[in-house]
Amino acid sequence: MYPYISYCVCLFVCIVVAASAAMAAPGGISAPFGPTPAAFASKADGRASGPENALRRASGSAADDEAGPAEAGKRQRIMKKNKKSDDGRLPERAVKYAMEPLAYSQVELGGGLARQFRETADYYYGLNNDDMLKPYRERASMPAPGRDMGGVYVGHSPFGQFLAGYAKMFAVTGDEKYRDKAVYLMDKWAETIEEDGFFFDKRDPHLCAYIYEKMLGGLLDIYYYCGEPRALEYLKKITLWEKKHVPETREYCDVVGQPTGEWYTQSENLYRAYLYTGDEDYLRYAETWEYPEYWNEILAGDLQAMYAHNPWHHAYSHVNTFCGAAMAYIVKGDSKYLDILKAAYEFMQREQCYATGGFGAMENLQDREATVKKLRTRYDSFETQCGSWAAFKLCKYLLCLTGEAKYADWVEKLIINGTGASIPSGGTGKAFYYSEYRTSGAHKRYNHDVEWACCSGTKPQAIAEYYDLIYFRDDAGICAAQFFESRARLSVKGAEVSVSQLADFPSSDTLIYEIDPSEKTRFAFRFRLPEWLAAPAEVRVNGVPRKYYVRKGWGTVERLWSPGDRVEITLPMAMEAKYMFGDRYNPYAITLGPTVMAVRAIEDGGNPALVIDPDRVGEDFVQCGHELLTWEYAPDRNVTIKPFYLFRQGEQYFIYLDKAARMLSYSWKNAEFDEGWTDFDSWNTASSKGQTCRFSYTGKGITLRAVGYPNCGIADIILDGQKAGEMDCYTGSGGAPVSCFIEAEEGEHTLEIVCSGRKRPESDGIYVTIARFELED
Repeated sequence: MYPYISYCVCLFVCIVVAASAAMAAPGGISAPFGPTPAAFASKADGRASGPENALRRASGSAADDEAGPAEAGKRQRIMKKNKKSDDGRLPERAVKYAMEPLAYSQVELGGGLARQFRETADYYYGLNNDDMLKPYRERASMPAPGRDMGGVYVGHSPFGQFLAGYAKMFAVTGDEKYRDKAVYLMDKWAETIEEDGFFFDKRDPHLCAYIYEKMLGGLLDIYYYCGEPRALEYLKKITLWEKKHVPETREYCDVVGQPTGEWYTQSENLYRAYLYTGDEDYLRYAETWEYPEYWNEILAGDLQAMYAHNPWHHAYSHVNTFCGAAMAYIVKGDSKYLDILKAAYEFMQREQCYATGGFGAMENLQDREATVKKLRTRYDSFETQCGSWAAFKLCKYLLCLTGEAKYADWVEKLIINGTGASIPSGGTGKAFYYSEYRTSGAHKRYNHDVEWACCSGTKPQAIAEYYDLIYFRDDAGICAAQFFESRARLSVKGAEVSVSQLADFPSSDTLIYEIDPSEKTRFAFRFRLPEWLAAPAEVRVNGVPRKYYVRKGWGTVERLWSPGDRVEITLPMAMEAKYMFGDRYNPYAITLGPTVMAVRAIEDGGNPALVIDPDRVGEDFVQCGHELLTWEYAPDRNVTIKPFYLFRQGEQYFIYLDKAARMLSYSWKNAEFDEGWTDFDSWNTASSKGQTCRFSYTGKGITLRAVGYPNCGIADIILDGQKAGEMDCYTGSGGAPVSCFIEAEEGEHTLEIVCSGRKRPESDGIYVTIARFELED
């Protein structure tokens, strides 16, 4: 039985069934978390895989050795074919890793994370090949069956990232269908490459460097994960075009330059190409795309100079570029690059990150004052898929290069509150682009229905990356960096070992690890001691309390392990208010351990920050016994909170609380009404001509929300004493939504809704209803 916080067994079972059903239904719970029992099916083989970015590619590793003879032999043949060095070996890494992640195929996820991966893999596998290839074939004047993808698929060009996603899906599952799709799409796309290496989806491509980097990553992933050497042949062709046509201008913070926009993300994958091939042309080309001007600003800590240098640092790419510094360190061994990487992590945690781990309001890195201001005014708080993907890579590099557990803390936040809190991909390329944290209230939605934006390409890679972030290995044993339901299989000190985490984290504060070596073996089992611990961690081995020692942020139990050993680790959590940048004058979020809680919008549209005492959240919120992972506020039971990841599409919430917040949505209860209106709980109704309600507000335009019925009539809308429009509340069926937008300039306004007594001929009455008032952003 899994441990959990204050839940009885029967309630646990009911929740499992309800949560699973909700996930399957449209508009269900968006998050992958919830008390779903882990079910680990054995994989067909031990296909080698692991993190992208060459963390163990160049010279091989124990993870590669566990790939199985056939797969290991295939990889050796590919590498031998592409070797460039005189002694017949590929370049080796210049540094020794402190630890390495397990291969993708050595890790299995259970519960909601596995479900989210399956949903994502199914969605992307279902994309039509001809549709994806159509713009490339049309540009090459080839027959182009299929339909236009629409949206920004052409121009934003996520195709290369899709290839990378399929390659990683193959690495995770071993299912040949993903490999076949990746290689088929790559080969058919390659048929459209022109003689000079031109490879884009349209004749006049924008952001050439940005698109080249996507294709570069996709081809390298197909080469490594799928074992297909043709990928390197295609890569060489398109690189020749890139080198000839993309000028080395290196404009600082260049985002939209043609063709150099976002040039600073290229060096990471170019260094990978060098390690895979030994071709020093890639090494020299990678060096030309480093970003020392920005990297050195971060290293020096001169942030004001950085902000003044350019007001726009695209958040995703200016985190992603640090992965180029990581690869430079791996290839060249210059410790300055590692210092840059460490400084980048501290900069992000200290100056940029929200409690969720998200960053970059309006997709920009900016100073604290601007970040807080945008938290109060903007909905586009965090570019979720792209930002999570960049941070996952940065943290993985730091874990491998330093062995310090703290670098896994950011990963945990982003899995739980970032990608893991996303609503599923839907329709034709709609993706959960922005997480919204606005203090006036927010909700989960797609990015204004934009199809095939950049997040559609990073999402499948970020979700696959889960498998490469859970367990790491070092010379002494195995390290549990993340605590989600999972199983790892690996060789430790000559014994085959299975390690499973069975508890429902993060809703449980007690982890259950089953450690099952094939024979008695002495090794170290390490677990991360997260920064959110409310008290020292407690460990029990086979039910007996056990001391552990701490090294580099890892709690370590080293012993002679026997088949069937069981380890219970309690990680005490506390509910607390986390202020932006630690300043009590700023808005705050409520956290429970690594989980960010959100306040469910109060029905009357009021500001929940006026009700909640941030100094007493740990005492005043009590668990609700009849609703999944929900807490009620004891002084006012109408105020409830639950994890952000549990909120559904369209459900309004407040993550950051601010007493000065300007609300954007108000229920009818905030208006003043003449006598005679009838309260129907969710809306108010007038039945006589002349009955009026009045609503005063400060802002711009406003949308009136009503509930229509067959017996409803027309309301006159008066703004500041002048008629501004009409709202016809008639609908052919009862309970249908009705709305009316009234345009206005910024300022103080008074709105009147008057029952006019008029109606359309088919209506049975003149009733007027009003449900909500929504202010324009």
